[in-house]
Formats: sequence, structure tokens, C-alpha cells
Amino acid sequence: MGSLSGLKALLVRAIQHNDLKEDIFISKLRSEGSDVIHLPVMQTVPKNQSPDINHINEYIVNYSSYNIAIFVSKSSVYFLLDWLKNNKKDYSDGLPLGPKYYAIGKTTADTLKNIRINAEYPKQDFSSEGLLDLPSFSAGNHQKVVIFSGVGGRKLLSDQLKVRGFLVHNCELYSRKCLKDFSSEINYLIGSDALDIVIIHSAELLENLLSQVLSRNLPTLKMLPILVPSKRIQCLAESFGFKKIICSPSASTEKMVSTLRECYSNFL
Repeated sequence: MGSLSGLKALLVRAIQHNDLKEDIFISKLRSEGSDVIHLPVMQTVPKNQSPDINHINEYIVNYSSYNIAIFVSKSSVYFLLDWLKNNKKDYSDGLPLGPKYYAIGKTTADTLKNIRINAEYPKQDFSSEGLLDLPSFSAGNHQKVVIFSGVGGRKLLSDQLKVRGFLVHNCELYSRKCLKDFSSEINYLIGSDALDIVIIHSAELLENLLSQVLSRNLPTLKMLPILVPSKRIQCLAESFGFKKIICSPSASTEKMVSTLRECYSNFL
């Protein structure tokens, strides 16, 4: 019997874009006995219209001129590789070695390592704040940086690097859209008291979830324990009225699962 045996968890993050048959996070939870129900409230869509392709192409053509390349998520790695395979035959097997590579966290760094790219990343705080604390980003001296990300999201990393003297370029590879395909199932699970916990990986996911939960189910949802990956999202959840918030030190699979494991017997 696993350490999370009997735990019924709702996971709402987007389907992960990789070649694996099953999400690593889901696989780990299930291996420990949890019954994970994955009902995404977000989808990621590549930017593949003509203006977008031309815009992305400018960054790739000038890739060798960048001193630093930053990837903010696994999705940014996958979508760039897909774009290269479809549009740049010279790079169809992977990324060039020119810039120094950085990742927002271990999971993104591991994804880059799978394509033979070694990226530096924060060892504790897997976030923009953690990346900015690395010695490499203390002063820019006009170094050119390209940040691969999705449309929108936090601007802290880009803004702070500019303040510190880096020349920052943002290459947006995909967009995030609220997905409401599973609203009925989500409301049924909440309304029937069928869940033990909800797992939230980002502020946007929390907002998307709240936007499609019926008003009669909101009090029940806000009394459920939720697992979040940072103090920032914990504060947001508190502002929305959630009462039982479990905060992991980071969004990595290892930290999220170990935090849930530690709290399971006492908190749930």
C-alpha cells in the first residue's frame, strides 16, 4: 500500500507536451496509491500563424548573437523544438550550443538535458525570483538575453533583467487558453464531495478553475485542501478564501509529492 493510498486528487494543469505516455507527476502520485483525476482547465497552443512564424524566425536567425538563453517552462522547450523541426531544418535535431543556457527550475533543466543541453537553474526556489538570485544575473553589462516563454505570464524576470543592465528579448512560442471542456465533471466531483485535495501548479490555473466552478460549489471547493508550489500562489489562494493550503517549496515533482506525503496523514 502506497503512502498516498486512498487519496483522491484533482489535477487541473494542462496536458504536458512531451513524448511520454503519461505525465511524470501523475505517474508518481499513482505509484504511491493516489487516485488522480486529471481534468485540465488550461490548454497550450503553439503560435504558428504567419506573423508569429516570422517573429520567432528573427530570434532563431540571430541566435548566435545571444549570450544567454532562458527557458521558463518545459512547454517552452517542447514548443521551440517543434518549431525548429517544422521551420528550420538546420536545427531539426536540437538547439545550437552558442548561448549559456538557464532554466526556471529542475524539471525544465532536465527537459533540456534530454536534448543534450546543460542548463543552470536555481537549486531551491524554482521561480523567476530564484533565477534572479543566481550570481550570473547580478549585473548585465549589456549581455543579450533571449527568454523563451508563452504569451503573457509574469514580467518580473524580463523587467528585472533590464533594470540590471541586460538586453532582453522575449520570444513567445505559445499561448495559454482557459479550457472549459471538463467543467461539468469538475463541478460534479466538487458537489458530490468526491475529492480529498486539489492540486494547483500556477496562479492562472487557480483563476481558471474558479471561473468555471458553480457558485453553489464554491464554498465546498474553498474548504478542500489545495496543494500549491509557492508562497506567491498560497497568498493568492488565501485572498480567494481557501482555508486549507499546503505549500510546496517548489513546483518540481519531487517537492510537490514529498510535501503532499508529509501532510497527508496529519492534514487531510
